[in-house]
Amino acid sequence: MDLKYDDIHTFLEVYKAGTFTKASRSLGITQSALSQKVSRLEEVLNATLFIRLPRSLELTSSGEKLLIYARQCVQLQDDFLNNFDQYSEELSGVIRIAGFSSVMRSVVIPALSNFITENPKVSIEFSSHEMGELEEMLLKSQADFIITDYFLNKTNTDEIQFFEEEYVEIFSKKSKNKRIYLDHSSIDNATSSFFDFQKIKMTYERRYMGDVYSIIDGVSLGLGRAIMSKHLVLNDRKFSVVKHKKKYIRPVVLSRLKQKYHSPLHSRVYEILTEDHLC
Repeated sequence: MDLKYDDIHTFLEVYKAGTFTKASRSLGITQSALSQKVSRLEEVLNATLFIRLPRSLELTSSGEKLLIYARQCVQLQDDFLNNFDQYSEELSGVIRIAGFSSVMRSVVIPALSNFITENPKVSIEFSSHEMGELEEMLLKSQADFIITDYFLNKTNTDEIQFFEEEYVEIFSKKSKNKRIYLDHSSIDNATSSFFDFQKIKMTYERRYMGDVYSIIDGVSLGLGRAIMSKHLVLNDRKFSVVKHKKKYIRPVVLSRLKQKYHSPLHSRVYEILTEDHLC
């Protein structure tokens, strides 16, 4: 028996969805039909692919092996169909890049702007997320690349530091309360990490602004202080920088899933983002 493409695609959708119920809805088929497709794969491979938990699914070791093959199989077909015009050498397709807000708008989008303009058949989807959401997005194939301020250290990912950010403490003359600090949200640890690194123990209040540019606006309006990427406020006279003994620098890491085949579009985007001028 052979592995059928439709079954492989179904397997990927089940993995992405996390449950058979969600996958059957997204595919528009019954749970019974979906289960039959997965069972057929398990029969061909003579292996169990999913561990069925009360509210979710986990891959077995066999499922993890199939996942690598399935991603490449689907990618190859997508690339072939997207580039079937035998008279065209233009790149085409969709790439999804997810990262944290301070580098997406200031570094990543500008780095790819010329490429996007020169390749009208290419669509690059940019999205900003909280740091804790990015790893799962990559592993569930919700993004082709993710950008984090730490190394994932996963056996199934390729990672490279392509940039670095220095963080500084900023305030404006309008700010009257030295104990209020602005963060993205309650799970944003930029302020606490900065003071831990500086070995400063202090009590402060937090206010949440939603994203990095709202934080910058908040500081300029005197709503509080913030720990901010230096390159975003460099030479901006609205802000003053508090001098600290040590520089706080975080890596900016580009990650993608390991696989033997990457599409020409995927490879070109990776090449642009890892060029020397970004480091």
